[in-house]
Amino acid sequence: MRFFHFLLAAGAFLLPAVARAQFNFAPGTYQLANGSKGEASLKLALAENGSPTMMVGVKNGKERKFRAAEVTAFTVENHRFVRVNDFRFLSGTDADFKDPALLEILESGPVELFYYYYQVEMGTNFKAHVKLPVLRKAGTTTFFAYCPGRTPGFDQKLAPGGFVAALFPADPVLQRQFATNAISRAQLAAAVHAYNQGVRLNP
Repeated sequence: MRFFHFLLAAGAFLLPAVARAQFNFAPGTYQLANGSKGEASLKLALAENGSPTMMVGVKNGKERKFRAAEVTAFTVENHRFVRVNDFRFLSGTDADFKDPALLEILESGPVELFYYYYQVEMGTNFKAHVKLPVLRKAGTTTFFAYCPGRTPGFDQKLAPGGFVAALFPADPVLQRQFATNAISRAQLAAAVHAYNQGVRLNP
């Protein structure tokens, strides 16, 4: 019964099939920390079995794995990822490593929105893929997590909602919605995009 309750609590955070495209090999481009650039079949491989989260590539029939520190950025189909050093929200199996994080870029502008993907191991028969929305002000290195409700494997004490609200000073109505977790995850990208485009909510 406890397992069933976990599934109910985590269901909103697990990835639907359409969102798992970046975890399967697909055409992509990459830029490595040593300056190399190229094209290959790429995917994101989340940390498990003693290995950290990595970018995996297949080129000319040969598979290679790259730890996050070796990667600057890469794209798999329409998913764009960037390496972030000293990411303070490492969760799930990522917490066992000190590697940088590979974050998917969702929205650029005055407020930047990313997804951080990680895996939570629940015994031997269940592994939850989780996506955590994280935001920052453009030009800064401090991220804030937005996680209304319960996010598996993540300590919400690290991310009070009020910190996210401070990223939207030009829209007090939107600020209040963020401070009370009134923006759902489904609405998040659209809300950030609208703010970046200068749209403001009426009181």
